[in-house]
Amino acid sequence: MGVAISRYSDISSNELLARFCSSEIICPNDPFWNQLLAFNIQLPNNTDEQLIFDSSTEALLQKFLQNNLQTGNLGSLVQVFITRATELLAAPNSDNVMLAWQTFNALFVIRAVSKYLVEIVPEYELCRHLDVNAVRAANGPVDVGDTGTPPPGQPGPETPESPTPPTSTPTHAPEAPASPKLTVSESRVEMLVDALIGIIIDVPVTDNTYYLHLECINTLLVLMSVYMFAGVHGQTRLVETSLIYRTLFQGRYGMHAPLLVKTLLVNLSNMAPAPPNMFGTGTGDSLLVNLASGLWSMLRLGGGVRQTIYSQPALDRRELLDRLRREHGVANQSCLLLLALANHCMTQDNLYRNALLCCEDTAETSTTTPQRDSSGGAQVTPPRIDMAALHKALSATAGCEHSTLLLYLMLHSCKAYKRHITTVANIEDLIVPILQVLYNAPDSNSHHIYMSLIVLLILTEDDSLIKNVHLIMLKNLTWYTERSISEISLGGLMVLVVVRALQYNMARVRDKYLHTNCLAAIANMSCEFRNLHPYVAQRIVSLFETLTKRRSRLCSEIEGGDINTLELPHHAEEKTEEVMDHIAVLDEVIRMLLEIINSCLTHQLPSNLNLVYALLHKRHLFNHQHHQHHHHIAQNIEMVIGYFSTRLQRVQEGAGGDLGVTEVLQCIKKGAEQWSSDRLKKFPDLKFRYVEEERPEEFFTPYVWGLISSCGGVYWASECGARAVGDLLC
Repeated sequence: MGVAISRYSDISSNELLARFCSSEIICPNDPFWNQLLAFNIQLPNNTDEQLIFDSSTEALLQKFLQNNLQTGNLGSLVQVFITRATELLAAPNSDNVMLAWQTFNALFVIRAVSKYLVEIVPEYELCRHLDVNAVRAANGPVDVGDTGTPPPGQPGPETPESPTPPTSTPTHAPEAPASPKLTVSESRVEMLVDALIGIIIDVPVTDNTYYLHLECINTLLVLMSVYMFAGVHGQTRLVETSLIYRTLFQGRYGMHAPLLVKTLLVNLSNMAPAPPNMFGTGTGDSLLVNLASGLWSMLRLGGGVRQTIYSQPALDRRELLDRLRREHGVANQSCLLLLALANHCMTQDNLYRNALLCCEDTAETSTTTPQRDSSGGAQVTPPRIDMAALHKALSATAGCEHSTLLLYLMLHSCKAYKRHITTVANIEDLIVPILQVLYNAPDSNSHHIYMSLIVLLILTEDDSLIKNVHLIMLKNLTWYTERSISEISLGGLMVLVVVRALQYNMARVRDKYLHTNCLAAIANMSCEFRNLHPYVAQRIVSLFETLTKRRSRLCSEIEGGDINTLELPHHAEEKTEEVMDHIAVLDEVIRMLLEIINSCLTHQLPSNLNLVYALLHKRHLFNHQHHQHHHHIAQNIEMVIGYFSTRLQRVQEGAGGDLGVTEVLQCIKKGAEQWSSDRLKKFPDLKFRYVEEERPEEFFTPYVWGLISSCGGVYWASECGARAVGDLLC
């Protein structure tokens, strides 16, 4: 590397990297590091570039793996990074370009090597490679201290009785004092994590430190990714034995957790645009440039207004995710790191999760209440966050899966954010992107659909929100292509899209949890349905018709004894028991649809003339003979249909012929003015609340790592990486 101009493909022949990976011992105070770290690099921006980078470094890293336990060169590089990080932390506001640049370069190499080790060896081996001290390696036995417990049946760290001597003598014998030795109580892993968190919290994000912050976050994610590769290496119960996870999640970080959570939330809220070409080049094929060119690219930055997803919103979800990675890397990776920290050790006292869910709004004047940390000792003050700025960021990125998950966490468990939501003026900015995910269900994975539905369900639990959404009118919905709708209320659009998702699920996916959440969200809104668009009313009744016909056909086929001709979603043939199960599901959905229609008619009939029209148009569907098993619910609907049918018949007889649509609606309007809901049988209000499943970590922890892999800026492009992600999501 150094000042040589090169492509990724030239890395394999770089002399400085060859020395680093060789059997030569290089101590932390060797001038070699100044040469090695004088480079500029363009980070891999996608899986293809990561593959090129991986193939270019593979031979060197294989030599490194053979030699590092004898040389301790990785540990020396970590010490170099910690030294520079300490200088940065001593003057965090100095904005020292050279220092930030060299610190970034050191960390980039550490991350690249650590990522390779995470994929190739178990965690305790990774810790050994980090902890080996160059001077001690030269003198004989390797004492690595506490590097985590190897799994049963796996070889542990080498013991002093069987040392592995170095294979060569260092060519640079430094005259300066040796680097400090590590104690058993504090490994270099802990020192590295300390330095990373220190930079993230204490060093401001500026043009000169932006990519350093990004690299700190990415390195923490790489270290935590030992969880993702535990199965590949045959490890179980990794989090309980892992030095990395113990370092992050136990006592000593009690005071740091609220600050780190606050910083990551601020990073997300600020949505700071990445400085163009910082620490890299965007010209030609050259990806490594000399120092002078790199410094010039840094110095010439700063002018002009940069585009953001706020100033120029993305056209679709794919573009949004791509731009988040490229233009807002710190915000994007901060969100993912926050999810990783909050969704591990969920059954224990997770300091990061507690801080996230207990954070308070800077706009509120109430006094912040300190809380005890997990050790029961020092009091920890919950972080105060600008909820308006956070909400703006979550709304702008709601179409991305990882943002949906963070939104779920905040809505489900953060009281301050839930309070803020009730005061938001433009709630459509948050809800419409979520509806687009559901509308494009065939192009979305089931987890994203599921989380989007849960977010909607939680939102519909708020009484003021389900009223207000019918007062917000939307126009020019270009993404809704099924039918041209010039204008519709947000509430009507919510019902329309969720009904469509329900119909899609019943026809193809048949996931009980999905249709339960769809129905619960619509049911919560039903008592406040107002002025439903004619098409929305039509789709509700149409869904009811489709499901009742399907149920009748299934029952007829079973009674006829021939179930092999049934065209069911997943199988050409299904046994009677499976068909009966499907009928039971249909019964549940039909009953809920009847309850939803009944709730609307009971509470808001005068405001829903289009629904009454749709019911009259399909009045034969609601004959009590068709719904004897739901008669107690259907009788209210029958009464409404009977009342308006009688009035229509009288008007039609007086007119001497059929009535047009406008005339029918006018008749319904007059009838509604004289209607009294006291005629209807009273039922309890439909109110559903989302309850998280027991042992949520079984779903959320693997899910988060799938998101880190698919939505993040760290690319696991190797075969081993692909297998690890696949195993997690199975």
